[in-house]
Amino acid sequence: MTTRFGARRRRWVTAFALSFAAAAGLTIGPAPSAHAAQPCGPVMFVVPGYTDGGAEGMLNATTAPEGANPVRIPYPNAQPDVNLWSNVDIGVANLRTALYNLYVTSGCDLNTRVIIAGFSEGALIAGNVLETEPPDRNIQGILLADGRRQKEESNWPGDPGGVNGYLPFPGPGGGFRPLGSFRYPTLSLCNGPNSPNGADPVCFGGQNLQGYFSVHPFYNFDLAHELGVHGAGPYPNNLRNRVIP
Repeated sequence: MTTRFGARRRRWVTAFALSFAAAAGLTIGPAPSAHAAQPCGPVMFVVPGYTDGGAEGMLNATTAPEGANPVRIPYPNAQPDVNLWSNVDIGVANLRTALYNLYVTSGCDLNTRVIIAGFSEGALIAGNVLETEPPDRNIQGILLADGRRQKEESNWPGDPGGVNGYLPFPGPGGGFRPLGSFRYPTLSLCNGPNSPNGADPVCFGGQNLQGYFSVHPFYNFDLAHELGVHGAGPYPNNLRNRVIP
């Protein structure tokens, strides 16, 4: 039993290291030879917001859902990085590379539990991947302050949705996400008018484009808590759209 546990842990560590390296654009030795897919421990890919917003909370392993180990997905999000569309594209590519390394390079089977979490600009990236990742994988999405947040299936009557839905030009960070677009269960959360600091203009902003550039109100980045309160999937249309509190 000890030997079996040790081998399984080694597989998990390998998957974790390779996934992190792929996301960071690094290489760890040659790719392993082909082998049967193996079960790996749960992993959470974290995409922080502009200037690393939410990173400290979401990368805290003690509050990660299901004991998943958090792995940061890098992309250009420092203060000088103002090209939203280009930055989203780079983040999407890095997140897809991390998923590829998890399943293919490190040989983790498709039942490996994967949580994809993003905040603000990172939610645009995470949401785009949750809309396009191939089926039949064990994935749960968590989006905080998604600027493309839908109006549909909200618990708030007259929900205006995210401000990106009103932007007058297309792009990987623009337009509302269509209802039913997520391929995996996705919990989308936004601070509403009753939250301590008021409604978040990014995901509850209507056509107030000026609000897009204001600071987000406070979020609870305890993702295990949020899943406990709002529930993990499956959801109708793969979406649980909640205004909090």
